[in-house]
Amino acid sequence: MRSPTITFLSDFGLADPYVGVCHAVIANIAPRVQVVDLLHTVPALNVRRGATALADCVGVAPAAVHLAVIDPDPVARPGIVVCAGEAHLVGPDNGLLLPAADVL
Repeated sequence: MRSPTITFLSDFGLADPYVGVCHAVIANIAPRVQVVDLLHTVPALNVRRGATALADCVGVAPAAVHLAVIDPDPVARPGIVVCAGEAHLVGPDNGLLLPAADVL
């Protein structure tokens, strides 16, 4: 049986600890979950590029929770979960997840 999987895409970059902090939080909550980093170098705040990259990736990923974080205004926007087949897309309600949902 395959371990549960979370894929992770963001515009956090690799120079700061944010990706590692997210991994640590996930490991504390669900230590058996495998985290697959898809991309963390999406240009800052570029929702369209992030949406395209996520859609390109989810079609080859196993059924998973697909976490995507690119949001120019995270205080004003709630997070959402989009269920698409056996996958769940988690991220801000700003259009980031819709192209990936169409792929699934």
